[in-house]
Amino acid sequence: METNALKILLVEDDDDLRGATLAFLQRAGHFVRGVTMAEELQDVAGGFIADVYLVDINLPDEDGLSLTKRLRASHPSAGIIITTGRTHISDKVAGHESGADFYLTKPVDPDELIAFVNSLGKRKHNHIEQDNLMKLDLVRRQLLGPNGAVDLTTSDTLILNALIRAPGQSLERWQIGELINDGKPNPPSRATIEMRITRLRRKLASAGAPSLSIKSEYKIGYTLCCSVVIR
Repeated sequence: METNALKILLVEDDDDLRGATLAFLQRAGHFVRGVTMAEELQDVAGGFIADVYLVDINLPDEDGLSLTKRLRASHPSAGIIITTGRTHISDKVAGHESGADFYLTKPVDPDELIAFVNSLGKRKHNHIEQDNLMKLDLVRRQLLGPNGAVDLTTSDTLILNALIRAPGQSLERWQIGELINDGKPNPPSRATIEMRITRLRRKLASAGAPSLSIKSEYKIGYTLCCSVVIR
């Protein structure tokens, strides 16, 4: 499956239309499955969590609007597209109120369908990026990342905050020394600074940052190599 491919589940009782739609979406690079009615969703649930659902309203067992409501409740981040022959404005309003992202009337143009699918794919990608973004909470002195929250010391917070704000996200050793010196007469040793940076790297890794989160610049200082925003 390609990097940008989506898992798409089509609920459509028309065999010919279901087959043609699945073939088109598969040619577009997506991983697809199809069922004829709502009841069959249980048969494909194991191991297949769809990114996008394509739901026909007129199903033989459960109304597509009712199914859309259930899907939205159980999979709040999934994309849902309703496809139907109903063209009245009240039907479209009901479709959106049920939780659908888009309401397309049949016959659906393949290019239009793929455009809406791709739009939902971009939304998913943006959500993943947002979820993976590292955040520095200055008030609570915490680092928030994909793996959860990690508590920081005062010096951890000062160093990371300064790195985030620094031009090029780089600081020289003497700058870090001033940050953590806390008014003491003698500047901290190089070993002390390295120890603080090593501790901060571990905490970044615990929160879910890449392995190379802070790079040592030979005889100069340190550069932040991952995206962290101030919350």
